[in-house]
Amino acid sequence: MWCWGCDVCRAQGNLLLAYGAEKRPSPDARHHSAYAFQTDKDAVLNLWGWGIWLAHRRQGSLFISRSRFRVRYSPEVLQVPEAWQARDLPPMIGARDDKEAGYAADLLAAALKWIGDYERWLCSQVEVDYRERILKTWPQRKRHKGGIPAAEMPTRWLELSAKIAKEPLRS
Repeated sequence: MWCWGCDVCRAQGNLLLAYGAEKRPSPDARHHSAYAFQTDKDAVLNLWGWGIWLAHRRQGSLFISRSRFRVRYSPEVLQVPEAWQARDLPPMIGARDDKEAGYAADLLAAALKWIGDYERWLCSQVEVDYRERILKTWPQRKRHKGGIPAAEMPTRWLELSAKIAKEPLRS
């Protein structure tokens, strides 16, 4: 997720906007803008520097925090939250039954697919070594020894999405 901030600040233009995002500036200069993507007729994915919120009209909402990539579910559907910090989001009480656990798994698979699709699109838009150069400047890279080469990121995200979609996690 840290890489997307670099994509926003790219000297040649904001890549999230080029991918079709609707930018929502924060009313408070202390907070960064939000970016919303209509992923299909029933779902909207929102990005902030601190996480992802995917809301689906029939399935609820899923939050993935940037910090430790924590995943939380809410049965509440709020497609474009006016949130500028994670605490501004609706309460995330978790899945209350198998049906909601299935929704949460579906939303997680959809969010990871969006990430993979974005990273694949990005590869077609920028110079070959762009993402690798960005990753080399990531302050936490030393803490995450090894990792995935930038060229494999789209495929790995899409594989993870497909695995979750095929064998959804249940609580």
